[in-house]
Amino acid sequence: MSKPCAAFSLVFVLSSLLAGCVGENEEVVFVEPSITAPEATIEGGVLGATVSGSYKLELVLGPRASGPSTVKIGAAAITDALNQQSVVPSISLISDTELPVTVQLDSKVTVGFLFDLEDQTIPQETANALCLPGGVRIAMTLQDSLQDGATTVASNVFKPTGCM
Repeated sequence: MSKPCAAFSLVFVLSSLLAGCVGENEEVVFVEPSITAPEATIEGGVLGATVSGSYKLELVLGPRASGPSTVKIGAAAITDALNQQSVVPSISLISDTELPVTVQLDSKVTVGFLFDLEDQTIPQETANALCLPGGVRIAMTLQDSLQDGATTVASNVFKPTGCM
């Protein structure tokens, strides 16, 4: 093999290898949300049950997005395991970060949330639905300023504590 062919082959092999090296978030051009560490506790009382808990919302934006994104938080609910029906259709959220939150290019922002029903109680059939063996999810909507329309995100299935 002549030297020019060897050099061309080496450049071709290296460029092929480098073309496959896409960074972890390289292709994320809109905010990619995920809900982690979901927890819920059900407590029974004389007038009904209450539910409270927490979770983390992770927001990732890659380096190829058109710019930073401002993310507004919408409604949050506890849904069934299939994420098809709301079990608790509206939960009040308290965040550990001022909202809306800005996600810079090539970064990840984590927002912690606490939730409860404030002074409201849930009927026994709702408490029973929260305690079904299949588990539940936390679902929420958010608005990414880089995208038209709302984005829905749901946690993995988990089982609340306090179920009888």
